[in-house]
Amino acid sequence: MESLIHTINKLQEVFAVIGDHKINLPQIVVVGSQSSGKSSVLESLVGKSFLPRGTGIVTRAPLILQIVRYNKEDRESMLEITKNDKIKEWAWFLHKPNTVFQNFDDVRLEIENRTNYLAGHNNGITHEPIVLKVYTLLYDLTFVDLPGITKLPVGDQPEDIDERIQELILKYVKQPNSIILAVVTANTDPSTSESLKIARNIDPEGTRTVAVVTKLDLIDKGTIQDTIELLCGYKIPIKLGIIGVVNRSQKDIFDNKSMKETLKSEKEFLKANYPEIYKKHGNQMLANTLQNILLMHIKKTYPILRKELYDTKDRLENQLKTLKTPDQKVSFVLGLLNDVCKSYCDTVAGNRKDLSESTLVGGAKISQIIHNEYVEKLDKIDPLLDLTDEKIGNILLNSAGTNKSSFVNEKALEIMVGKQLQNLIEPAMICVDLVGAEMLRIFESIDQSILDTLKRFPKLNTDVKMVLNQMIDYTLQSIKEFIRSYIETYQACLNTTNPDFILELVKSSDVIQDAFISTHVTNKKGLTNDEFTRAEEERTKQLFKQILSGLNDLDKTMESSKQVKMHKNLTRCYFEFVRKNVRDFVPKRIIFKMVNHVLNSIDHYMHKLVFTPYVVNRSIDQVLVEEEHIVDDRHRVERLLVAVNKALKNMADIQVH
Repeated sequence: MESLIHTINKLQEVFAVIGDHKINLPQIVVVGSQSSGKSSVLESLVGKSFLPRGTGIVTRAPLILQIVRYNKEDRESMLEITKNDKIKEWAWFLHKPNTVFQNFDDVRLEIENRTNYLAGHNNGITHEPIVLKVYTLLYDLTFVDLPGITKLPVGDQPEDIDERIQELILKYVKQPNSIILAVVTANTDPSTSESLKIARNIDPEGTRTVAVVTKLDLIDKGTIQDTIELLCGYKIPIKLGIIGVVNRSQKDIFDNKSMKETLKSEKEFLKANYPEIYKKHGNQMLANTLQNILLMHIKKTYPILRKELYDTKDRLENQLKTLKTPDQKVSFVLGLLNDVCKSYCDTVAGNRKDLSESTLVGGAKISQIIHNEYVEKLDKIDPLLDLTDEKIGNILLNSAGTNKSSFVNEKALEIMVGKQLQNLIEPAMICVDLVGAEMLRIFESIDQSILDTLKRFPKLNTDVKMVLNQMIDYTLQSIKEFIRSYIETYQACLNTTNPDFILELVKSSDVIQDAFISTHVTNKKGLTNDEFTRAEEERTKQLFKQILSGLNDLDKTMESSKQVKMHKNLTRCYFEFVRKNVRDFVPKRIIFKMVNHVLNSIDHYMHKLVFTPYVVNRSIDQVLVEEEHIVDDRHRVERLLVAVNKALKNMADIQVH
């Protein structure tokens, strides 16, 4: 089953070359505060001293450490490069594929140099990983070593160094396939341990966390019982295990004490101080436990990872289709324009298969604008807005001149109605503008793959948008002129005998309604249909005369003037009569002359104003010039697709049971 770990190692190498990706690999992520003993734990597991040491942040880049129990093939590959059959353990960096490191002091130096190259010399950190393989005869394990947690910047460290480190750590531990190796010192209260805090926040059930307790040899003898309770899991809920270790001290490092001697001393210390549990602890037990956990975790996540890779492959292949360089350029442009037109029309008409579930788009959004931004606001307009009784009285008197009318003053009524109907124009103009703007926005809602393809070619994208904008702008202006003219017609030409207006007038008063009903109750006996119709029209005219007749009472106060009240009511009723017509007319005009016009004509105009000039001017090549970042994106997707295919090939060689 170690081949599973080898496969994951290969996947790490593949994706480390690509950089940022969304593939969630099973791996052990090492988290701990500065000086918690992270480096010592890793060196004990490797059996070599190879990590940089010092004060402050020593680890400033993620170190993907792959411990490989090498086979005959691995050794032969090493011998081809070194020609040295005396080498028993060696190291290899992904960024130096043709170099074998047999001296582990050189490994330390290379880590430092590579870190400075990636993160700079100012104690900053980087997300770009360093991949290191150490070939030994021990076991197979993979770690991601991260910068030690710190709270305050020291020296020339960035002010936000703590936030940067937290961000980097969370990037790895949040991945559900990661195992968290939380390093905590024995002389620290577990409740204040930063590594355990992170583990608890990300993995509250403790199902993918292993705790390593370091520096057991530095605690006071009187606190051994507390440490035993910690190691037995009584204090913190960690299901994968808590293992105590004793690593090399600074004196041991200075004296160049071997790892073999260190492991022997560790075993003797644990047996003497923790006789009942010593067999469950120590670096050797840690290595065996982690290897078993990693293997089980890989077996568990392997099918999910395989599916994730296949899904990624499908996504990348579709993305690459969008980014491909066309072979037949003329037919490519023509086909793309046809796709753009069809997707735009489908989006407006609601014919898309991938209908949005989260927001309104296309024709639905246009309907919402017409209803919410026009009809509702139109209905809220006061028919007598800014038309007081005093103003009505003055209009009646001024329009009559030296004469005083005892009937309706049609000249005054025309003035008042015209003034009030002016309030219907602005909402209609606003509605036209809003629908026009939405028609432009709808373009950004067409099929995303078509839109992405179009955006690859700046000139083509600009020309398509320009033609659509011209179509909408032209229809927008003509619609505005027509609607304005339509309303102005009602302002200039009053028809006070219109049955719809009469109906509004009748509905305005209970008294008038009663009179209207009684007047229209007639006996049809002896009359033909035409005679009855003519009689009805005559009675309607007579009724209207009665309704409009009044007294010349403008010498009274405006509040009590019957003539003012009558003209006020006439203005209101005529406004309501026109408002109903406008409410019905404006949306229909917008849909017919703007929306439907664009849908019916967009294909024609795209061919006439975009495609044909390209062909006539032989400018297809210039049109298909891509932006530089598009070329980079295509190369990135191609590299990532190669990596995914290579990863799937590696996985195909392994059968998980």
